[in-house]
Amino acid sequence: MEVKIKSLLVAASLLFTMTVNGQTVQQGLAQLDGDQPIKAKTTFSSLVKASPTGENYYYLGYAQLRSGELADAKATFEKGIAAEPKQPLNAVGLATLLLANKDGAGAKAAFDKILLDTKMKNAEVMFRIAEAYTLYEHTNDPGEAIRLIDLIPEKTKKPLTADMQIVKGDAFLLKNDGGPAATAYEQSILVEKKAKAYIKLGVVYLRGKNYQYTINNYQSAYDTDSSYAPYYKRLGEYYIIFNRYKESSKLFRKYVERAEATPAILLETAKLLFLAKDYEGAMQFTKQAEAGGATDNDIYRMKGYSNVELGNPQLGLESLEQMVKAGVKPYYLDNVYFAKAYQGLKKDSLAIEYYLKAAPEDTINNHYNTVYTIAYGQKKYADAAKHALKSIEWKQKKKVALASADWYNAGMSLYFTTAYTPREDTLGRYNTGMKADSAFANAIAINDKFAPFYLFRARTNNYIDYTGTKWLAVPYYEKFLGVVDLAKANKEQLYEAYRYLVGYHANVTKDVTKIQEFVDKAVAIKADDPDKLKEFLAPAAPAAPATPAAPAKPKK
Repeated sequence: MEVKIKSLLVAASLLFTMTVNGQTVQQGLAQLDGDQPIKAKTTFSSLVKASPTGENYYYLGYAQLRSGELADAKATFEKGIAAEPKQPLNAVGLATLLLANKDGAGAKAAFDKILLDTKMKNAEVMFRIAEAYTLYEHTNDPGEAIRLIDLIPEKTKKPLTADMQIVKGDAFLLKNDGGPAATAYEQSILVEKKAKAYIKLGVVYLRGKNYQYTINNYQSAYDTDSSYAPYYKRLGEYYIIFNRYKESSKLFRKYVERAEATPAILLETAKLLFLAKDYEGAMQFTKQAEAGGATDNDIYRMKGYSNVELGNPQLGLESLEQMVKAGVKPYYLDNVYFAKAYQGLKKDSLAIEYYLKAAPEDTINNHYNTVYTIAYGQKKYADAAKHALKSIEWKQKKKVALASADWYNAGMSLYFTTAYTPREDTLGRYNTGMKADSAFANAIAINDKFAPFYLFRARTNNYIDYTGTKWLAVPYYEKFLGVVDLAKANKEQLYEAYRYLVGYHANVTKDVTKIQEFVDKAVAIKADDPDKLKEFLAPAAPAAPATPAAPAKPKK
């Protein structure tokens, strides 16, 4: 009887241990996955207090590690080894810290020794080593992670859990292998339906721009666990793609309500709100993160960026300057916001300097076009032309379709550069004019129905024809008159074209009918006939001048 009672007590003790080390550990891990690190650490601390086993110490250290508390994690893992030297998980934790500290070689040596000592018979050890190889950007090894996961059934005779399949999917995603990643996540769902797996599967489809499958899996995540905080974050990011910024902002706020408002999560939410163009929200959460003790360099960035977007360029500039003084090396987006701040302060030369620093690195935004706009507004036409052409080159490299406006911008800048080139510099004026002509020709090739393209091509050719004998503008004035809406057109522009064509026909074709036609049209606009065009209709009219003189100032 005594033996039987003792056996029952042992069984009860084992049942208690399973409850603590099973359900409660899983609860803590779920909290960690749900971006509730404080709750997770509280759960694992309670576990350690109730039962200070090596395994419980490991999971507390693991939560600290995932929260970026490396010193605390190290101390916890060491306590775990002291409490239970034969439990290998804490050694796995210490080796994972080496990966966090960018010591990949040291970590691999430590992991290999642990695998050798355990003879690859411990599924949890193999799993946590595989996971460790997916956690850190500079020391990840997705191939080794996949190899270890695949060896678990063979070496331990245990099937893969849902979490193991998720880590396998994560490793494939690091390799940019979307197909195998999706398969692993689907296998995870077959083992156990978890919101985490559905979200990760949705992310795979999002990368492949399969938006319907993305939203379907996000919805499945919500149906599985509507309290899962990352669902709200991922759906908000999804809506940003479609410029649904208000919906994104609401979802990000719901995310932080369901996650924990740690300084790190508050700062991440601030960044998400910034992407959703909720600049006031971004500033609010940045201040909360800073008040909570966040020391991330992105505090400076978010304050700088948000202030600039909120129309406070001086405050934005001060935050960005503090960032630089703190020794943070700016990257391209910092340069963009330095530029925007200076532009807001009407310091265009400094703005241009920073836009040009950002331009070669920014693969999303065409800053050369912005610099063109500033330079053109300053009437620095040669600079404007240079950057308009750089803008075109940037688009061509990105294989972005050019618009007629791209060539028109370049053409107008070159046109004004030509116009302000001294007459004595005949070659310079000719060469620049030819470049302007080519730009307008390219604009017309894209859109042959826009009258100003022909008008300015005509004017450009008038400058190219510096001797006034080749009548190069004729076909473009004719095209202009053929495309423009005569009822709504600018009368000065129409008169300009009619006057030029009178001169052409009077000097070259001698076509009296044409002369009569264009004189009549010109006089209908200016009845006082300021250029005495009617004289070309008189029988003994003198020869007309070679061409009407080019305007002293270029036409705008």
